[in-house]
Amino acid sequence: MVGLSGVVANLAALHLFAGVLGLTDALSSALAIEASIVWNFLLHDAFTFRDRRGAEGGRLGRLLRYHAVSAVGALVQFATFLGAGVALAHALGRAELGSLRYAAQCAGIGAAFAWSFAGSARFAWAPRRARRAVLARGSRLAAAVFFAVLALHVLPIWLVRFFPTQDGPLHVENVLALLRHASSPLLQSWYQANWGAQPNWLTQALLAGLLQAVPPLVAEKLVLTGYTVLFPLAFRAALPRGPQGWWAALAAFPFVHAFPFHMGFWNFCYGYALAFLAFAFWARERGRLSAGRFAGLAGLAVLLFLAHTVALGAALVAIGAALAWRAALSLGRARGRPARTRLVARAYALRAGALVLAAAPGLALAAVWILAHSDRRSGRIPLPELAAKLATGYALVAIDRREILLAVAVVLALFVAVVHLLLARSGRGPRLRRQDGWLVAAAAFTALYFAVPDVVAAGAHVSDRFALFALASIAIWIGSGPAPRASQRRLAGALAVIAVVALAVRFEKQRELSGYIAEFVSGERAVDEGRVLLPLPFEPTGPRDADGWRLGYRTKPFLHATGWIVADRGGVDLKNSQANTDHCPVRWPDDRNPFRTIAHSLARMESTPPCVDLRAAARFSVDYVLVWSATRETLETPCGAALAEELASSYEPVFLSEPRGLLQVWRPRTMTALRSR
Repeated sequence: MVGLSGVVANLAALHLFAGVLGLTDALSSALAIEASIVWNFLLHDAFTFRDRRGAEGGRLGRLLRYHAVSAVGALVQFATFLGAGVALAHALGRAELGSLRYAAQCAGIGAAFAWSFAGSARFAWAPRRARRAVLARGSRLAAAVFFAVLALHVLPIWLVRFFPTQDGPLHVENVLALLRHASSPLLQSWYQANWGAQPNWLTQALLAGLLQAVPPLVAEKLVLTGYTVLFPLAFRAALPRGPQGWWAALAAFPFVHAFPFHMGFWNFCYGYALAFLAFAFWARERGRLSAGRFAGLAGLAVLLFLAHTVALGAALVAIGAALAWRAALSLGRARGRPARTRLVARAYALRAGALVLAAAPGLALAAVWILAHSDRRSGRIPLPELAAKLATGYALVAIDRREILLAVAVVLALFVAVVHLLLARSGRGPRLRRQDGWLVAAAAFTALYFAVPDVVAAGAHVSDRFALFALASIAIWIGSGPAPRASQRRLAGALAVIAVVALAVRFEKQRELSGYIAEFVSGERAVDEGRVLLPLPFEPTGPRDADGWRLGYRTKPFLHATGWIVADRGGVDLKNSQANTDHCPVRWPDDRNPFRTIAHSLARMESTPPCVDLRAAARFSVDYVLVWSATRETLETPCGAALAEELASSYEPVFLSEPRGLLQVWRPRTMTALRSR
């Protein structure tokens, strides 16, 4: 009966949040689940388990344990709600769930009921001895919770047609261009194949293999899924074995779908995961490298270079910090014993030498690459802005401004945990542990965050990347042993809950952005195969919402959306900014680089609106111009007005997208004349 009343409370709260207050369906579902958890707890505590209220910990302790039990059920319910909601809306052709939200919520409630009741009886209201027995068998439970949260992170990738990232379509477009280059005279005239030892090959090679077997959209989702699974597992590998490590690994999830993921920085994301995997590989034998482990670490170093140079450097910083810290502790214990001191110093010198030799192949490749690009421009963010971004966890914020509050919650939770643990340790006297090397690594990443320019050697957003390593290192330090197990679980659980709420916030935006991208891609119906396209996204972040905020917030999902049209229809995309570099599969020839000839710079080509010379573009035989979201404000700018005038004089519209009319496809008038002949 309590369970049935919880269903009523759940649906009533859902109606209040979604139907009355107008919150999004995903956020309303999450809040309604929490309301029903509290409701059920109060009734269970008063009636169902009133004979067990003597369990240690008081009502607050029982409430926390009930939340721990309900976490898996809540994840099951929320995942079922998202899946059932999308399926129902898609089957009935609806853009919004409307009253279907109640059916989807009921499906989730049914899926979660059995787990919640069994867990309540065996853990939340159980005596301390029984709870200890449950926790002693906690590896399976902890792993089950971990993989449930992991599955929930994979779901959004597959529940939308176009997963909105900024650079994702470019990766697909450029790998296809490389695969088609040898058989396409058009691509040969526009692109040079960029074979060579440069970063960013890792996911390009992975994508090239996938594209041989599955369509481009599926291949992209598989790449995104691979990273989403790999990073939490790599984070887990860097933690202690057993239940403690599985519970602590829940702290990984706020860092999975962060800013680089939604920017489409695939190679960095894989490098981010591989860096922690490399540390775990090195640490399993505490730096003692056998011949096999030496070869394995050397291979990981090369893989890290092929992913991203920042990731390679970060892996070596983490390993170096751990090695130096352990050496300092061992030398401190050997103080006053010269023979022991010499033995310890020699042992750690050998480990350091083995590490340098194993990393040498990756380091050599990175050094050659950086020296070859040392003449590139660099840019710095002002120090106060850098400090504010780090303090608020801005590297975790991507496509929705509401993520800022969640990012602040993550940083605050980590800060409180660090202060609490340091104070608790000082109360028992100073005790230095080998896991404290992660704090040293976090300090090193923070120093690099402030010291290294945000744009360096053709790479941008470097500060966000170091911030992610610093925050994740603190989380691993907390989970590696210095904290009491109860504190570890509370923090990891809190971070997992924040991550799930962030998923709900982002998923609603991802669905909305996917619909807009589908409208953009519908322009392919007006485009012949194998043509030269010039996209002009006047609002690359998407239309503004009712409050004037950018739809994509920090990302520009429409900047390279033409990549999906080119992936299907073939041809050339003149806004291919990756081909403007030399660390991607193809690149522009010097004499046909549109960024130099029709825009004169990357900044002008990607400004809002773009500042390009359509008369110069005509000399390159542009077949179609794709204009996206040309608002009155952007058309009144000097660049927008010049584009509008040139389009009206030399081009004609041939397509207007539905239902919002945001995409216009224009064709040169000379092409129409030739067709009429």
